[in-house]
Amino acid sequence: MLVLSCALGLVCGEESVRPAFAETCPPIAGGGAGLAEQDVEARLEFIRAELGRESARAQRWTTAWQVSFGLATGAQLAVMPFFDDRDMRIELAVGAGKSAVGLAGLLVMPLVVNRAPQALEGWAGSETLGRCALLAQAEGLLLEAAESEAAGRGWLMHGANVLLNAGAGVALGWGLDRWQTAAINASAGLAVGVLMILTQPDALEDVLVRYRGGELGRDEADPRASFFVAPACTPSGAGLQLSIVF
Repeated sequence: MLVLSCALGLVCGEESVRPAFAETCPPIAGGGAGLAEQDVEARLEFIRAELGRESARAQRWTTAWQVSFGLATGAQLAVMPFFDDRDMRIELAVGAGKSAVGLAGLLVMPLVVNRAPQALEGWAGSETLGRCALLAQAEGLLLEAAESEAAGRGWLMHGANVLLNAGAGVALGWGLDRWQTAAINASAGLAVGVLMILTQPDALEDVLVRYRGGELGRDEADPRASFFVAPACTPSGAGLQLSIVF
C-alpha cells in the first residue's frame, strides 16, 4: 500500500506541474488543432520573431522611399528659380507636388508592422496581462499588420497612383498645351508609383497562413531582393537610379 501511494502521488505530482511548463491557449480565428496544441510561449516567440524580421524590412523600405520622395521634392523646388521658362517652372512644381504626396502618404499612413515589435514588447512588460491575453493581442497585431501590407499592395493603392498621375498629366497637358511632356511626366510618375507598391514588403500573409496551420518553424526560403528608386545627380545631368538590395 505504501508503494502504491507513493506511485500515485508521483503521477499526480507530474500531472499537477505539467500545465506550468506547457500552457496552451485557444487558436486564432481560422487556426487548426495543430496550433491549439502549441505551447503559448512557442506561439508568442514565433509572432515576435516574424514581426521583428518583417519590421526591419518594412523600415528599410519606408526609409528608402521617404528619402527618395524627399530628395525629389526638394531638388525640383530648388531648381525652379533657375528656369526663366514659366511652363518649365510649372512642370517642376507639379513634379514636386506629386513627390510630396508620396512622402506625405508614407508619413501619415505607415505600415502597421513598422511599430509592431515595440507594441508587442510594451504589452509583454505589463503585469496585468495573462499569457493567453498577451497572445490574443499579439495575434491581433499580426492580423492587423498583415492586412496593412495587403492594403498597401491592393487595387486601391494602384487606383490612387493612376488617379494622381493621370490627373497631373491632364492638368499639364490642358493648362500648358504640352501634351507630349504631360504624357512623359504621367508615365514616369505612374512607373515610380507601381515600383513603390510592388517593392513593399508583403511576407506577413504567408506568415499568417503558416501560423494558423501550426507551422512555427522559421521559413528557410531565400529572401527576395528589394529595390527602390532614388534621384541621382551626375556632372552630365540629373535623373533616377534603380538600387537593388539582396
